[in-house]
Amino acid sequence: MGDGGLTYEFPGTRSKRVKEIRYMYKWKEVGLADIAMDEEEGEEEFEWFIGKEGQGWVDNGMGWILAAFIENRHGELRPQTTEELTQCIGCHSKVGNTIDAVWSFQRQLPGDEGWGEMNYGQYASTTPEITRLKDYYAADGKMGELAGFYHSVVGGDLYGVMPDEIRDELAVYAQMKGETLNLSFSSEEMLNDDVLKDMSLEERKPRLLERQKLMRRFADDLAYLDYHEADDQYYIKGRLFYPTYTTMQSNIQAYRKVVLDQSFNLGKDVFGSEAGHVPFTFRSDGSVLDEHRNRIPAGEVIYSRPYNSEGVGTTPTGIIQGETLNKAGAVVSPDAPDAYSTTGTLDWMYNPILSDQPVRKGR
Repeated sequence: MGDGGLTYEFPGTRSKRVKEIRYMYKWKEVGLADIAMDEEEGEEEFEWFIGKEGQGWVDNGMGWILAAFIENRHGELRPQTTEELTQCIGCHSKVGNTIDAVWSFQRQLPGDEGWGEMNYGQYASTTPEITRLKDYYAADGKMGELAGFYHSVVGGDLYGVMPDEIRDELAVYAQMKGETLNLSFSSEEMLNDDVLKDMSLEERKPRLLERQKLMRRFADDLAYLDYHEADDQYYIKGRLFYPTYTTMQSNIQAYRKVVLDQSFNLGKDVFGSEAGHVPFTFRSDGSVLDEHRNRIPAGEVIYSRPYNSEGVGTTPTGIIQGETLNKAGAVVSPDAPDAYSTTGTLDWMYNPILSDQPVRKGR
């Protein structure tokens, strides 16, 4: 039942209409000899790809046709342009962590879960705090996939932004474990991105390091999971996985603007349009230089970076592996059998293959 007592024929997270269709078709076998030849040709190969404008497909150079349809501004499906499909090429062409340019094969969940409908953890609007999503150990068995994500990002998403849902859970955890965590800053100082926006490097960096420490302990303690006695299973918390009503409204409003503008060629991630909506991760900490090598004041949006005569950026990413640690936090060799994590945010040995073992406390 929906608002006003109306019956909704598509329960859970299903939409009344199809907003996007994407699929891959294997038309050609690609072997090791082809890959070796590409390596010899160098990066120039990445400057072009084959597609047919108006038909909604491109060839990814790995024997796959990538095809997609997306909604026009009236909500009807149209073929995607070759420019829009370049985003698909980015993840499905010669990325080291895929198998045959595909992510799903090696990450299929075991048993019926791997063949079931994508139901977002059996979402139910009456119990949004509950999911039926398990976290599965990576192939090396060291930590769960979601735990590994929390270890790598110093935020709640790939942009380093802290969503309200994750921030709230981390704040509760920090309050519960405050004495043992020995944190130097309050939850507000670490987790509120608005507080970090105008900070200098000297102010921002220690707070982000504390945030990293908190998120890793949160993951190591499996605090992102809830135990369900009825089936003796641990599931990812719905409070982390599902958006709040406010977040949902903001996402719908922001994405609607992309649909109306038909600006899918510029991406689908929208941070909002209200004052100050640009996240702190896109703002200078006072040490960032623009294309003219002038220092950008702390808090201002970064619109450009220095580049060389070939147009290639020269600013280091800052993404490093750092030292290798075991679970006790001691520095060990990267090849050590008890190697568990790193002090940096780069895990160069990351393996996307999942095991069939769900994460459980007391394992």
